[in-house]
Amino acid sequence: MNERAQIFVDQFGTRKGPGNPNGGPNWQPEEGKFWLLAWQGRVDLWKVFWVYFFFGHGIVLGLGCGLIVFSMLAGFAIDPGSIVSGAKGLAVGLAVLALVFLVFAVWSMVSVWRCADNCTVKIRGTYARVIMVGYATALALPVVNFVWV
Repeated sequence: MNERAQIFVDQFGTRKGPGNPNGGPNWQPEEGKFWLLAWQGRVDLWKVFWVYFFFGHGIVLGLGCGLIVFSMLAGFAIDPGSIVSGAKGLAVGLAVLALVFLVFAVWSMVSVWRCADNCTVKIRGTYARVIMVGYATALALPVVNFVWV
């Protein structure tokens, strides 16, 4: 080592890095809205990928299926003798689910992409970005097929 080499001493524990993923002894996790911190890329990759992206899809789809059933039943409750009112309620539930799912999908893809550098093993960030490209492609293919066919 050169005697003129600079040495960085993390006196206040504010620097995060590969050798010190959680910061120094005085490091505190960032506080704020989880969705905003993830959107800005300030959350660990494992949390964004597994908790928000992977399990978040299950939560959104599970609540969406409940919403679809509820909206169909609400349609039947408005006019019990008509199947058309149940179908209208079902269509409203599907439209709301599609909108919520689209917003969630965009948020989760952008969050995973931006947080891909927040991990100790950098190849995992690359894997996460490759998965996001595949996910975006899988979401775009039905739209492309619908438009051009």
